[in-house]
Amino acid sequence: MNTVTLLSYNIPGLGLLTIDNFDTAVLSINALIFIFSKRIVNALPSSRDESTYNTRLWALRVINLAVFLLLLASIVLPKADVEGEKGISELARQLSQTGLTLLMSFMITHLLQVFIVKRFGRTRDIEGVEYRTQTYQSEMYSLIILILAIITVFLVILNIWKMTSLLQATSVFGGLLLIIYSTKDVWAPDNINGLILLYNGNIEPGCLVKVDEHDLLAIVLQTTLTQTVLKDLVCRNTIIMPNSKLRNCKVEILTKATPNGLIQCAEFNIEYGIESTRVEEFLVATWEASCQLSKAINVEQKPKVRLYKNADHAVVWRLFYYVGNVYRLLDARYAINRSAYDLSQQMNISLKTPVSYQLIPEKKPRTN
Repeated sequence: MNTVTLLSYNIPGLGLLTIDNFDTAVLSINALIFIFSKRIVNALPSSRDESTYNTRLWALRVINLAVFLLLLASIVLPKADVEGEKGISELARQLSQTGLTLLMSFMITHLLQVFIVKRFGRTRDIEGVEYRTQTYQSEMYSLIILILAIITVFLVILNIWKMTSLLQATSVFGGLLLIIYSTKDVWAPDNINGLILLYNGNIEPGCLVKVDEHDLLAIVLQTTLTQTVLKDLVCRNTIIMPNSKLRNCKVEILTKATPNGLIQCAEFNIEYGIESTRVEEFLVATWEASCQLSKAINVEQKPKVRLYKNADHAVVWRLFYYVGNVYRLLDARYAINRSAYDLSQQMNISLKTPVSYQLIPEKKPRTN
């Protein structure tokens, strides 16, 4: 391939140094990446966290500097003296081209994914924070772009290192297929389950879900091909769960409730001997006091009191109430429990389960 010499310098001890069109293009790209590195990192997904932003920014600048130094070494260092042999200069050039290929493919792929999420994704406001989340269409397009990028980078790197003869050997593709097949148990289940979750659309970002198998009550923040990100409603921690594990559990979606709100139930063990009317008055008063403590309870829907079970040691009563704001479900529960405790002291109704076992004294043996 013929190149056009743009700049030529005669440096003592190094000889004639030339910079061709390719070198100029690579240097220009490096300069642009360095200048706009902050904007590039801001455009990447999941860059809200300050520590993540700083890590990505410095990583991008370090890689950018390494590619620049390798290119500079390929220009300054002497070429090979023997024809057909690689010199240090040629090796540095190939390394710089490989690094630039990986860097450009990474940025282009992520920027395309950002565009796809903006075009086909969905924006949800969860507890005052705006999240841009994936959909089935956006995840499929992102997967196609990722596969095309991997194939393109593989072919470009083979051309850079002049190893195109490997494409004619079936053993290379056989080895790649063997690696893919042997690792399918690692990546396939989560990816397939992720696509199923996105396609069904039942577990969407913003949903409040309950998973009894993991003692989890959380808000769904994001679903990707490999994992689902949730926010624990109790401790407010971020939880990452593999998609295959989530789909194998019983998941209760609490946000898909009736227009009146999410119906909840509080159980109370009341000892025998207390009149039903007293217990009903106590539970209704508990609900009224709870409405003053928590705005999450729907005051327009009156509570329902039911005698659930006549158990061995106590009578089990249930108080049914409606929660208007499901994200404050725990606040409503805390208000019910506190109101019940305070009123039980005032109305002289014990909430503890009484012990109804009786000890039978041992009979002494008769003596003649």
